[in-house]
Amino acid sequence: MAQSAAQLYAAFTDNADNDVALRLLRSPHAVAYLALMAARLGTGPVDAEELGDALTVELQSLAHHFTERARPVPAGPDVLDQWVKHGYVSRTLDEDDREVIQLTCGATTALGQVQAVSLDRNVATETALELVTARLSAVAVTVSADPDDHLRALDEQIAELTRRREALRQGLIPEYDRDKVVDDLKIVSSLAERMPADILGYGEKLREHTRALLTHGLDASGSSEAEAYAKTLQRLFDGHDELANTPEGKAFDAFYTLLSDHRLRRQLETSVASVVHEIDLPDDLRDSLTGFLDRMWMQVQRVDEIRGQVYRRINTFVKDGDFLQYQSLRARITEAQRAAVDAFDTVSAGRDTGLAVPMTAVDTSSVGALRFHDGIVTLPPEVRETSGEFTIDPARLVGREAIDWDALAGAINAQVGLSDGATLAEVLAAIDAPRAGDVVGIWSLGARYGTVDADRPITVVAHTARGPRELTVPHVEFAAALPPLTPASAAPEPTTLFEQEA
Repeated sequence: MAQSAAQLYAAFTDNADNDVALRLLRSPHAVAYLALMAARLGTGPVDAEELGDALTVELQSLAHHFTERARPVPAGPDVLDQWVKHGYVSRTLDEDDREVIQLTCGATTALGQVQAVSLDRNVATETALELVTARLSAVAVTVSADPDDHLRALDEQIAELTRRREALRQGLIPEYDRDKVVDDLKIVSSLAERMPADILGYGEKLREHTRALLTHGLDASGSSEAEAYAKTLQRLFDGHDELANTPEGKAFDAFYTLLSDHRLRRQLETSVASVVHEIDLPDDLRDSLTGFLDRMWMQVQRVDEIRGQVYRRINTFVKDGDFLQYQSLRARITEAQRAAVDAFDTVSAGRDTGLAVPMTAVDTSSVGALRFHDGIVTLPPEVRETSGEFTIDPARLVGREAIDWDALAGAINAQVGLSDGATLAEVLAAIDAPRAGDVVGIWSLGARYGTVDADRPITVVAHTARGPRELTVPHVEFAAALPPLTPASAAPEPTTLFEQEA
């Protein structure tokens, strides 16, 4: 069934709100933000403190962007905090415990789309058509069950290779069409520019999966603590196995093997250097090809570092393999935190506690060195007398899905009188554009006064604000007309419908 514009609008809005790349491109300061990202984060992770100061300087050069929109020029740290909040960048710690900032997969994709607008990356060429045709022909032969097709393809390849070998033996160097070669390189470059974001996406999924399980804790509902511990670990390992089998995970393993093998990497670097040396390429295309391996290796190393962090977190979580020890440690930490709250109210700020309190990378021994924020207290607006300002009409507050029991009973009785019996589908067919409330109402009346066959589900159509929707309910049949409905008997008990569905 074709979707309406309203349905597609709702679906596209959800996609745009959930996708980081689309959310960044739709933001009011998209161009300014992307320019800052390209200037300061386009080459890889950057120290967080240095990036905040650098953004402050860069924002002053883009002051006209904000003044034209009647907005004050923000500070660099504030913009950085917004980027982290919206998922444009990620904060991590490097090997030296320094906080570094890096673009996320969504922000990298958005930046690549904007940069590609100014570059000649058109792949709708004759070369691309030849490539597509050749690949489709090869796939058709691969999936063919006729041995003659495979033999014919091999004979054609052998004949072509034989012809080229004889030409080379005669000293004839094959000529090439420079335009077609450049088109081939553009296609390769377009694919290569998308790969770093895909590799980074695998690392983000890996870290997010581990964080979700370890943050939510153990699922001890309906099972012992040991069983809950085992279930959590099993979900953790199963999730990592599933991520490894995704296209992003397989691509990461393939590139990790390629770039880690010095022989394969040297061969690829030699091929790129030979192409760049022999052909006069545009500057952007040459930079894309020569910097591809370094960009890929940087992302592969970054994801490998994330994977190492994940493994260390798992190791910390399962160390010694004793859940009771983990639970006891968690209880002691909670008690210590509660005791510390009471201590801060009575201990002098300058008094040395004699205990080292780790706060990020700083070891603090003085209570006065710790600073707490009570939050921003905002008072609600003053309550004023508002009676008599407007009139409330109770009739207009009735919901669109309110059930008119008398109308439904009349429709049922009319259908029963026509054929000495009626089904749910027949009653709905007699109602003009039945809504979801009508379907539920007729079904509930059938559960009370008719016959319900749970083994015969039927699918009916309900008209909603977003268009027709299909509902599957058990079969209902009315053998006789309904008695007069009273307010007490019009609607069934609240649990009747759910009991029948179960």
